[in-house]
Amino acid sequence: MSQSNNNVIRQNILSEGIWTLMMKFSLPAIIAMSINSLNTFVDALFIGQYVGQEALAAVSLAFPLTMITNGVSAMISVGGSSLLSRAIGSEDYDIQKKTFGSVTILSIVCSAILTVLGLVFAEHLIEFMGGSGNLITLGAYYYRIMMIGAFVRIYGVVLNTMIRAEGKMNQAVTYLVIATLLNIILNPIFIAYFGWGIAGAAWSTVISMLLLSLFGLTYYMRRQSSYPIDLTYWRLEKRIIKPILTVGVSAMMLQIMFFVQQIFVFRSIAYYGSDWHIAFMGACYRIMILMIMPIFGFSQALQPIAGINFGADQFERVKKSFNIFALASTGMLMIFWVLEMVFPETILGWMLPDATFTDTDIFNFRIQMLSYFVFPYFLLGITLFQSIGNAKIAGNMLVARELVLFVPFVLLFPLWYGVNGVYYAMAPVNFIVFFAAYYFIQKEFKKWDKPIIAD
Repeated sequence: MSQSNNNVIRQNILSEGIWTLMMKFSLPAIIAMSINSLNTFVDALFIGQYVGQEALAAVSLAFPLTMITNGVSAMISVGGSSLLSRAIGSEDYDIQKKTFGSVTILSIVCSAILTVLGLVFAEHLIEFMGGSGNLITLGAYYYRIMMIGAFVRIYGVVLNTMIRAEGKMNQAVTYLVIATLLNIILNPIFIAYFGWGIAGAAWSTVISMLLLSLFGLTYYMRRQSSYPIDLTYWRLEKRIIKPILTVGVSAMMLQIMFFVQQIFVFRSIAYYGSDWHIAFMGACYRIMILMIMPIFGFSQALQPIAGINFGADQFERVKKSFNIFALASTGMLMIFWVLEMVFPETILGWMLPDATFTDTDIFNFRIQMLSYFVFPYFLLGITLFQSIGNAKIAGNMLVARELVLFVPFVLLFPLWYGVNGVYYAMAPVNFIVFFAAYYFIQKEFKKWDKPIIAD
């Protein structure tokens, strides 16, 4: 650990041009998240190609359940990285020293609970998602393997996010890319060559996350961080854990709300449609995730920039950073959005190669994707509030999107339009939350202007 390195990284984030910082931080993060998004896409691709439609439907039912684990990792990683970034900005070395041990203990405790619950209640959870018959057996098999690897799936993400929080984007991204490429390589070997089917997809994910965890642990054990850490500190101290959980819960809600969203989506589709409709929606979701995942790269790059500048009271730089990141991320998403709107059959054919898509299928796909070009502003707004420690607004925005708007829409629209109504519900929700996010963000910015006017 070098104090001079710490000062250089901090000073660069506080003084370097925002566009330069965005390119420096976002490009590696976008590359990493784009490759990382291939994880779920490749899983579904090889399952669809080599195992079959029923297996894809089963994994599609289990996939939302894995978001619970992702939610816990988001809670610890975003909460910890937000606290760390602000501590670096304000030069609070006591907080910096204790963050690593705190997030490690949290990861162990939370993953142990999730593993036990997942192993015991796998079949019940798949049935709750709308599964029946053989779908329950296949989905539970896949989910149990994923839960065996709950700790490495959580800890790998947590440590990687903490490395990014100190401004070492390239190093964190390198670890993530290597682990993701391992998953992509293992998928066809386990699924097709060894004939492990859906188990092969699950084990390839677990093994890749084990590697990511080992990368992060080695980084800290060798004291490569640019801030001081105390390797003897392994406690859950209230003044450290409380701000981690306060901010982290809003990040967890982003994942959990996605899980809740898919519960209602897949249960509605199971009620109004068939196994084909479940598989088709599963393919749509995987494609949507592939499209928006690079935006999470912008989000990850914004976090340390916003957090460190906010900790140093550089409010104008925080505002400028958000606006530039929102503009650039929306522009990038539009490229993928246009391709999906113009070539839907080709893209869907990658996931369901033996399917013949009807005009209704194509229309539903386009309707679902219609409004996602406004997603970057909403996601970066959540990141902004998490970075500055304002968990309340971040949480309210998520609850409003999923529970207040999405759930009622996805329950009501199928009453009028049948299974197609599930797709119709998504566009109006996304447009409404875009305007809500704009209101809350601009309101927060005006608060920061008041001290400047008073001077």
